[in-house]
Amino acid sequence: MNDIFNFIGSLFGYLLWGAFYLVKNFAVAILLFTVVLRIIQFPMQIKSQKNMAANMRLQKKQKEIQEKYGRDKAKASEEMSKLYEKENVDPMSGCLTTLIPMFLLMGVYWTVRNPLTNTLHINKASVQEALAYLKGLPVIGGNINEYYGEINLISYFSDIKENLTCFSSADMSKIESFANGFTLFGMNLLDAPNLHGVSSVYILIPVLCFVSSFGTSFISMRMNGTQLKGQQGCMSAMFLLMPLMSAYIAYTVPSAMGLYWIYSSIIGFVSTIILHKFYNAESMTALEEARRIALLESEEASVRQVVRTYSSGSSNSGKSKKKKKK
Repeated sequence: MNDIFNFIGSLFGYLLWGAFYLVKNFAVAILLFTVVLRIIQFPMQIKSQKNMAANMRLQKKQKEIQEKYGRDKAKASEEMSKLYEKENVDPMSGCLTTLIPMFLLMGVYWTVRNPLTNTLHINKASVQEALAYLKGLPVIGGNINEYYGEINLISYFSDIKENLTCFSSADMSKIESFANGFTLFGMNLLDAPNLHGVSSVYILIPVLCFVSSFGTSFISMRMNGTQLKGQQGCMSAMFLLMPLMSAYIAYTVPSAMGLYWIYSSIIGFVSTIILHKFYNAESMTALEEARRIALLESEEASVRQVVRTYSSGSSNSGKSKKKKKK
């Protein structure tokens, strides 16, 4: 699984490096990077919003089925399935569209975790040689985190760059440019907040992750008229766990990851407002009713046409018989 995420991280790395190359600031590059990823996810978000609106539209019929077959769970489940099939609604699509962003998030994590090999796409053997040199240093070597070795290498790059003969001049130029663009409000975005403690400015990253994730989910559900107690299965669990999970992850991983999550939540919330305007339960119900009426009118028109054709044929046949009699 790590190989899959690492591969996705490598693909994302081209996009992130392109954004960084344009603005020379990692915080802004992450923002541009997030916007592009959100655009890619937008069709899935449209499908999710449509499905949520459809579920809201079907709530009355769902309640009727539950009341009618309350004691017969199997029959109620069967009738629910028939209802979903008739209305072309997938009750599990909400879970899928919630899990896909998490899958993409892991790809982003591997992009940020291995900035030299996945974002700058520097030869892995050269990076390993540089890491071996860094770990062998008397003082610095003891502070190297095996998991975030590439990040540590960037952090110490200005101190050891004269001795890194394993990199080409082009690689050295890319690394130096990259290493100088990670500061935001005095924070090094390559540092994890847990390295600085809860009393540092870094704590803002996990706090904002929690607020943005919880606030976005809560307001989005209120906009759609959905109550938490009415949710079932994974949707309810995700609503409760996602904000806490985002805060915990943001506290333990490089701050750039938390920044991505904050950007993603805010941009996702804006897109949710836009989608709700066009795909809310009321408009979807009105659209479905208009389609139903149009279908009925079309069927009635077809029946009238058949009747006119039959009547015309019968009339012509009668006229022909009268002529023959004469």
